[in-house]
Amino acid sequence: MVIQLLITLLALIAILGVVRRFKHGAISRAGLIFWLALWIVIGALVWTPNFTNRIAAFLGVGRGADAVFYVSIVVLFYAVFKLHGKLENLEQQLNELV
Repeated sequence: MVIQLLITLLALIAILGVVRRFKHGAISRAGLIFWLALWIVIGALVWTPNFTNRIAAFLGVGRGADAVFYVSIVVLFYAVFKLHGKLENLEQQLNELV
């Protein structure tokens, strides 16, 4: 129960941060919608562990927490891959400018 409260609190803090960044023009409307949806889903999944267990059964994983962990790792690796590509592109553009 404590972890549910902590993750919910983290999600609420993240939602407030996303809204603040949107108000300051740091993210677009599409970014706002994406991040709000992500944090709302995270908050909802914490309080409905049976749903993650069903997802785990569909994916062939033993527990819902394991499924969330595996999917999170894959998403993080993909994000690092995309960021690395963008960084290389920026370095190339900077070299061309210099």
